[in-house]
Amino acid sequence: MLSTHPKSREILAAISTKPELSNNINIYPLIPYAQGYIRKANEQGLVTMITDSLSSANTSKKFKILFKGGMGYLKKDHTDILSTMIDLELLPFNKFNTRSIFLHNILTDLALAFKAQNIFEFYIDYIKENYNATPAFGTVNFVKLVEAFEEWGLPKPLVMSSFNKIGFQMNPSKAACEECLKNYKVDVLAMSTLASGYIPPKEAYEYLFSLPNIKSVVVGVSTKEHARETINLIHSHLGNGLI
Repeated sequence: MLSTHPKSREILAAISTKPELSNNINIYPLIPYAQGYIRKANEQGLVTMITDSLSSANTSKKFKILFKGGMGYLKKDHTDILSTMIDLELLPFNKFNTRSIFLHNILTDLALAFKAQNIFEFYIDYIKENYNATPAFGTVNFVKLVEAFEEWGLPKPLVMSSFNKIGFQMNPSKAACEECLKNYKVDVLAMSTLASGYIPPKEAYEYLFSLPNIKSVVVGVSTKEHARETINLIHSHLGNGLI
């Protein structure tokens, strides 16, 4: 999984130098990198921010994105604005295999708070039709999101949310999230599994994979040794079925 943090371009560039890797690796973008837009706009100005964001697009693609975004702004059409943001964010990933595209919890939970069913419907359709990928959602309100999808009759979502033994960032509670996970058909990409390093990995994953519907896990690693140890530990529970 990669956000659209500036460092992601360096990572993607490194991957692209090795075709045996770039042709076989699956990338899971997390969009948007909201903090980056705010910082760039403050530091460099809006024009430079937009120019930098479009740097990897060809001329026709740039025109299409700018035209759609501009018309969306003039018409106050939030779906055109959202689709423009999606296209901008995904430009660096165009040459890679993107199986799922995750909407950042900032936007997911904002739309959820406003009960904006149309935003979720639009995102689902746009990602499927334009990127041939699975639309997915990050959230720190797992129960509310799953129940909203059920109420609105939307398809079973792929959700990235916090699951860990001590209930860190599990809203409204650890018990409620576990009950929801048991009662609804939903695929979960678990995050915050170590509770910011509070829980030892072995203990964390023994708990995590005792739960139903946990299909995969996102982890942060700092060294090759750390990565090898963590992945081997996860594989001991999941096998090679990670998405």
